[in-house]
Amino acid sequence: MIDVFVSRPNWIPSGIDKHLPEFYQCLTDYGFNPKTIGQNIVPISSPFDEVVDLMNKCKCTIVLGMPQIFIHEGNIKKDAVPKNAMLPTEWNQIEASISIMLKKPTLMLLHKTVIARGVFERGAANVFVHVFDSSYAGWSTTITPNLEALRERVNA
Repeated sequence: MIDVFVSRPNWIPSGIDKHLPEFYQCLTDYGFNPKTIGQNIVPISSPFDEVVDLMNKCKCTIVLGMPQIFIHEGNIKKDAVPKNAMLPTEWNQIEASISIMLKKPTLMLLHKTVIARGVFERGAANVFVHVFDSSYAGWSTTITPNLEALRERVNA
């Protein structure tokens, strides 16, 4: 099994969270052993130190950009945000950056309704951002080519 660091929020909106067990099963089916702080890894030091330590033990990273921050009104820079905009957790940005700096193969996945900012902006980092829709059962089967590519990169 390939140890993989999975960056994701610990709280995920209902309707999306009920399909996560399928995602984790898909990871296992493709030979990955997912590790997520706050899910199956209990931290004993600062979150940042835990992330670096765990990521150093893993062969690769999957970043799940799921809805975490909900904006009903406001601006991003000078432009008004779209109605009911959603952003991923700021930890996705931190963990993706650490993974890239550690030169870990990094699979970036962004839920289709989440605004692509920071490392999720195409061209902002040396990774391709794959958009997916986690709101329906079976969504994880749409990313199996990405998992195959990640596994091949790790085993190369």
